[in-house]
Amino acid sequence: MLDALWNRLRSRPPAAQPPASGARVSRTPPLPAQPARVVGLQLPASTGARRPLVSAHGRLAGFEFRAGGAAFDRLQGPAIAACTTNLLGAMRLCAGQGLGAVAELPAGWLAAVPEAQFAQGMHLALRADASCQDIDATCGLVNKLRRAGVRVGWNPLATPALPAAAGRPDFVPMPAMPGADAQAWSAAVQTAAARWPDMPLALLELPSVEAMEAVLVPPVAWAACSIGGCAEPARAQALPPQAQRALQLMNRLLHDEDHDAVVADIKADAALSLRLLQYLNSAGVLPGRELESIDQAVMLVGRNALYRWVAQVLVRMSPPRPAAHALQSTALARARLFELLARRSDTANPGGLYLLGLATMLPMLLQCGIDDAVEAMHLPPQAAQALRRQGGSWQCYVDLVPALEAGDLPRLDALSLPFGGQEQVLACWTEAWQPA
Repeated sequence: MLDALWNRLRSRPPAAQPPASGARVSRTPPLPAQPARVVGLQLPASTGARRPLVSAHGRLAGFEFRAGGAAFDRLQGPAIAACTTNLLGAMRLCAGQGLGAVAELPAGWLAAVPEAQFAQGMHLALRADASCQDIDATCGLVNKLRRAGVRVGWNPLATPALPAAAGRPDFVPMPAMPGADAQAWSAAVQTAAARWPDMPLALLELPSVEAMEAVLVPPVAWAACSIGGCAEPARAQALPPQAQRALQLMNRLLHDEDHDAVVADIKADAALSLRLLQYLNSAGVLPGRELESIDQAVMLVGRNALYRWVAQVLVRMSPPRPAAHALQSTALARARLFELLARRSDTANPGGLYLLGLATMLPMLLQCGIDDAVEAMHLPPQAAQALRRQGGSWQCYVDLVPALEAGDLPRLDALSLPFGGQEQVLACWTEAWQPA
């Protein structure tokens, strides 16, 4: 998906060159010893929470796999090997679906990993550590990764830095800038573009959607930020009539209301009726059948499939914006996540939780207020409470989202208890992003 952008921005750099015999090695002072190993830290089989990556064109380009923050930086020995193996396995699956898979890991974690564990489509940002004092080994690692088809990135200005003998990176991950706003990030991108001409940039520490959308232009290859829970836009607008009709239809479908009422709602919106028939008559939806009426369509397709389709139509009603496609994909993934968690924990009203997941993104997508979204969706009381952060039995669903997006696995571990543990939540999050 990103090959055209990569090829346009730069060609493959030459292989890293070890220093000539007798050459002086790096004078970087020795790094401090690693802190003591974290005792008893549980590593789930799917270690690494995924966060959506947005391309310069505003589309979902892949996922960033986050390795769990400060606690993981203190791992040693077998725990490092287990974490790395699990993370790379998740990345391979993602890359195998034609999506970009990005992660930042200490260089020393990858040194002993067999080449077979890497794959085309993976993008690894190397963090310099004590192992990088061995220049030959560092150059060998970079070359091993590139032989496997991995794009290898690092920040040449980082402290400590990879040795100069490693050559030019394939991309540069830009560091976090605490407190920086959208304007500051745009200026930083311009400075980086001037310093490293034709070098793809990865901005993985952006503070907000607004800052992310401000930098979605080449040479930025990907951007990512934590969207967070449900937040109102600075200037809320009334829901457009077509969105209100779609929400009314979703409620009828989810509450199993009368078939004739569902058909009447669809027929009342000519554009929605046409979209539905076009969708259902398209190849692969109902093979061998051509539908001639809305009544026939509702009977044959079924309510579950129909309300999922209406949800897709609803999020696509959002006004044009730079990251619209990626934000729409996130809304549908959240809806599926909440529904999956509800079904696997035998929670009543999984359809209502599907709506809650969707509702966490509607104010941002449709530029409406939370109260307007709650009223238009006829949400259950516990869903309205959770959106307004007033507690209730469904608050635990909304609280999961920031921890998942931040890759904060220790916090996620505590929040996952009502759902059978972190392993279940991460599995559902992965499944929620699969194509419907």
